[in-house]
Amino acid sequence: MNFKKLMSASLALILAAGCSAKTDNGSADEQQKAEETTVEAEGLKILSPTGAPSLSLLPIVKGGKNTVETVEGADPLQAALVNPDPAYDVIVAPTNLGVKLASAGKTDYRLLAVVTWGNLYIIGSDEADLTEGHTVAAFGEQAVPGLVFKKVYGDIAAEVSFAYQTGQETMAALLSGNADAALIAEPAATAAIANGKEAGKELKVISDVQKEWGGNGFPMAGLFVNSKTYEDNKAMITDLLNQMKDYAANVNTDDPSALIADLNEAGIETFGVPSAEIIGKCWSRMNINIRDAAECKDDVASFLKVFGVESIDGAIAE
Repeated sequence: MNFKKLMSASLALILAAGCSAKTDNGSADEQQKAEETTVEAEGLKILSPTGAPSLSLLPIVKGGKNTVETVEGADPLQAALVNPDPAYDVIVAPTNLGVKLASAGKTDYRLLAVVTWGNLYIIGSDEADLTEGHTVAAFGEQAVPGLVFKKVYGDIAAEVSFAYQTGQETMAALLSGNADAALIAEPAATAAIANGKEAGKELKVISDVQKEWGGNGFPMAGLFVNSKTYEDNKAMITDLLNQMKDYAANVNTDDPSALIADLNEAGIETFGVPSAEIIGKCWSRMNINIRDAAECKDDVASFLKVFGVESIDGAIAE
């Protein structure tokens, strides 16, 4: 083989190697882009408990581009958070549950935002129902409602009964006369007042647990994002969060007709709440205010101490 042919052969090998390397890198890049495109095409998969936390997702449910699934109770949420093969991109869950798991390294989800700041109220006929000789029905003794209640009302003079499992049960005790006052979460609290009126019993909010806690309330529910989803689709997650922020900040509580219409359009059954009209009446008392977790770390850390969590390192999405 002469020199000219040798150079041609060498050049061909170099070009072939270069093309091969480019093809391999191109395949990796194309695969990553394909995964991101798939998430964008299918939308985000979101899990949330029913009630006030799910209402933070109202614009997302109404938009229809993402899949929102709602469940009752904390068990399905915990199972989803610790699943080694995550089925959801985003999970709305009690802040204490998700942060505790993240801090212990038991989940790949991180707290991106706080979505609700407490929706607990004591309902009764008069503030005197919290004094000696009266009974308060309370629920969730070892969960958020009970632990927050004990911290805020540790020196209450009335007798407190934690014989109830849910706010529905404390409402029943109040309406039946088995308790003088009851710890109830919104929107059930507004429903209790309405039901009492129908039964000829004048009820009202006699204590706002959030005000007694202090500040803006406590970070009750948060939006947790799967770390890989957040890394690969940060713009999409940010857009989701911005939609939630904008909607919550612009609800007109003086004229909730637009809110009621949106709830009915989205499907009130999705949220597991009494009715769109009741939500219109009590929206402000559900304290739906979406704030970036990175901006309220101190609030989260203080709240988690109630649950024995001394450090939230590694639990916040940056």
